[in-house]
Amino acid sequence: MIRFALSSFDIKHLRTFLAVAEHGGVSSAAYRLNASISSISRDLSALEERLGLQLCRRGRSGFVLTPHGEEVHRAATQLLANIHSFELTVQSTRQSLAGTFTLGVIDNVVTNPSAGVIPALAEMHRLFPGMLISVSVHTVSVIDVLVRDNKVDFAITSQREDFEQLEYQPAFIEEHRLYISKLSPYYDQAVQTIGSERQANEDFAVPYISRDFRTDEFSEFERKYPLQIAARGSTLESVVASVLAGVGCALLPSHFVKQVGGETLVEIETPDTPVQIQFHFVYRRDNADRRAVKALLDRFS
Repeated sequence: MIRFALSSFDIKHLRTFLAVAEHGGVSSAAYRLNASISSISRDLSALEERLGLQLCRRGRSGFVLTPHGEEVHRAATQLLANIHSFELTVQSTRQSLAGTFTLGVIDNVVTNPSAGVIPALAEMHRLFPGMLISVSVHTVSVIDVLVRDNKVDFAITSQREDFEQLEYQPAFIEEHRLYISKLSPYYDQAVQTIGSERQANEDFAVPYISRDFRTDEFSEFERKYPLQIAARGSTLESVVASVLAGVGCALLPSHFVKQVGGETLVEIETPDTPVQIQFHFVYRRDNADRRAVKALLDRFS
C-alpha cells in the first residue's frame, strides 16, 4: 500500500478544490477568491495529479464532481474543519496563557461570599501565572455592552440583555432586605407604615432611596408599599451613604449591610422580603472555548 502524506501545498490545493466545488466551477471560484482562472485551474490539475484521481469534469455541459471527487470533497471538508478547530484551540490556549483577562462585576459582587469571586481569582492566578487578571467594576446598565464589545472577557451581572453574541449562565442568588437607620427621623413612621406590624397610614409615604440597579423584583416590591423617592444612587455605596445619613430606607444586600451597617442599620421586616435577585455569568459565545473562560466557569460551578 502506498502511503500518502499531506504537504502544505496539498492543503492549499484542497482549499481551492473546495472553493471550486462550492461555487460550481473554476470561473466562479476565481472571482470569489480574487484569483485568476489559470491559477485556479493549475491548483486543481496539480491536486488531481498528486492524488492520481480525476476529481471533476469540466466542459460545455458544466462542472460536476466525479464519484472520486465526491469522496475527496467529503474528506477534505472534514480535514479543513479539523485544521480550523486546531487553529482556534491553539489561539485560545495562547490567549489564555498570557496577556490580560478582564473580569467585570457590578457594585458589591466581589464582597458577596455567595459569588465566590475571591477564591475564583486565587485559582485563576494559580492556573495562569503568566496572565494579568484585571477586575473592573461597572454599572449594571453598561456591563453587558462591554462584554459584547470585547472590552470585558467575563462578567457577573444581575440582568440579561438581548444580545445574540452573549451567553448567560445562572450564577448565584443575592438577598436584599429593606433597611433604615435607627437614627433616621423617619424610623418610627417607616416601621409602623410598612413593617410587618404596620398600621394603616394613608397620609405618610416613607422616604426611599432608589438605586440604578433595576430589576423586575425591585419594581414589584416598590409598587406594593407607600414609598416616595427621596434620593437616587448609581452605586451601592451611594445608596448606603444616604440610608446611614437618615434620608430614608432602601433595599440593600444583607451581606453588605453586615459589613458596613454595624448596629446603625435596622431591617424593616415585610412579608415580601427578602427580595431575591438572580445573578448571571456572561461571556461572548465565541469565547466559550477559551481556557480562562472555561476555568472560571468550572471554578464557579
